[in-house]
Amino acid sequence: MSDNDIRHQGPSGNDPVPDAVVVEKRSGFSIVWLIPLVAALIGAWLAYKTLSEQGPVITLAFREGTGLEAGKTKIKYKALEVGVVETVQFGPDLSDVIVTARMNKEVERHLGQDSRFWVVRPRVGLGGVSGLETVVSGTYIEVEFGGGKPARTFTGLEQPPIVRADTPGHRYLLLSDKLGSIQRGSPIYFRDIQVGEVLTTQLAEDKRNVLVHVFVNAPYDRLVRDQSRFWKTSGFEVSLGAQGIDVKMESLLSVLLGGIAFDSPAHDESSAPSQNGAQFRLYDSVADIAESSYTRRDPYMMYFEGSVRGLSVGAPVEIRGLRIGKVTEVKLDVDLKTGNIRVPVMVELELERILPPDLMKQFDETYGALRAEGRRPGMEHMVKRGLRAQLKTGSLLTGQLFVELDFYPDSPPLELVYGGPQPEIPTVPGALEAFQKTALDLLDNLRKLPLDRIAQELLGTMQGANRLVNAPEWRAAIRSLDATLKDVRTLAQTADRQVAALAADAGKTLGAARNTLESVDPEAPLMIDLANTLEELAAAARSIRTLSDHLERHPESLLYGKGGPAPGAKK
Repeated sequence: MSDNDIRHQGPSGNDPVPDAVVVEKRSGFSIVWLIPLVAALIGAWLAYKTLSEQGPVITLAFREGTGLEAGKTKIKYKALEVGVVETVQFGPDLSDVIVTARMNKEVERHLGQDSRFWVVRPRVGLGGVSGLETVVSGTYIEVEFGGGKPARTFTGLEQPPIVRADTPGHRYLLLSDKLGSIQRGSPIYFRDIQVGEVLTTQLAEDKRNVLVHVFVNAPYDRLVRDQSRFWKTSGFEVSLGAQGIDVKMESLLSVLLGGIAFDSPAHDESSAPSQNGAQFRLYDSVADIAESSYTRRDPYMMYFEGSVRGLSVGAPVEIRGLRIGKVTEVKLDVDLKTGNIRVPVMVELELERILPPDLMKQFDETYGALRAEGRRPGMEHMVKRGLRAQLKTGSLLTGQLFVELDFYPDSPPLELVYGGPQPEIPTVPGALEAFQKTALDLLDNLRKLPLDRIAQELLGTMQGANRLVNAPEWRAAIRSLDATLKDVRTLAQTADRQVAALAADAGKTLGAARNTLESVDPEAPLMIDLANTLEELAAAARSIRTLSDHLERHPESLLYGKGGPAPGAKK
């Protein structure tokens, strides 16, 4: 039996089995391919969502990168994280540190070109201490979003801004001739209350002024008016007055950082506050504000022939102790023909200090035409009456000089001199200069004396006196006089003893006579004569005692008499 026979037989082995016919049936897309397709769509959606939710990348440029680390340093706004640093590397010329950072999506629309970035790290300065929280949390970058066109590249600030952009208040610009002690962070005061701070300082484009940008917090910015005046506060002021030393001191912060104060006129309270960015003049002191109110200034010139050491520009010009102007220039004038040296001093006299407003108006009406021609009629009249300028010492400690105007009626008559750069006021020598001139005149007179001849005559006189004193005759006369004085002393002592005995005997005699006379009639002629005799005896006794006392003190009177030797007599 062959294989075919066996294959085609039925189960019983008798019936054949039919052959299977395979029919191929083709259909559409298989469901199996849906799985990778769905996975691809989900991946694309996830990628799109990740990219769409990812924030922008910004570039920051700092001068140094202290504390900045890629992947660690955060960018914060109001203490909340809004970004993270991705890379930190040098710029092309190694002068800057370039930081790239990824910002959060929600802050993208706030990244305007006026946005500011700075590094927050511990800072210690005269204005205070900041950034201490970074000791624990680490250094981070602070951002302050600003307006303007969208930007992705920024230059980082080296120091944190003093005033945030959202702080209510106004900014102002102050112009000053010099900066002084004012610096970034210096306080702004209104009647000793701190109301703001100095933002920045810089030199103006004309190189003649210093620009000081300040910020006044609200609501104090309403106090700034167009007529407000700003001035510098030194913080420490010492003045010497009639009542002693007066010391004024502002706050310690003002002493360390300097300060600025301002005030507004009381009559200006109804005017509107100044606009943001308004400009004001910054004066050196309150006194300078008062000086600026005097606008009428007449220039004059004065010549001083002596030394002007101690006279500087800005020195006051006074009359009777009241300031009426200041010195504007001090220079040297040399006449090459004669060799004379003079010092011209230029001054400005402020008429508003001298005349009140009503007299100023009357003065202008009377002398306006003459003043327009360059004349100074008021000064001409005062110079004719003896007005002169003189240098005087303002302080013995510093030696500073000032110009004093006063009347000297005894001075030679002079007039105001025209023809030079400015009208010239006559001058008189100062007190020290006059003293020096007197001393020089005295020395000149002494120099004219024949001192050599006087010295020779004086020497001859001394030699003659020496010969006279040392002469043998003089010595013999002295020895003779000494012997005579000894004899006179002995005679005086003897006379004193004899006078004493005589006085005792006279006393006894008078006593006996008194006893006798007591028994006689006092009115008898004999008693009267006897009384007179007794009085004369008593007077004689007194004279004798006086003589003895005088001889004891002046024994030489026996030789020369009571008046002593005559002047010029040889002893």
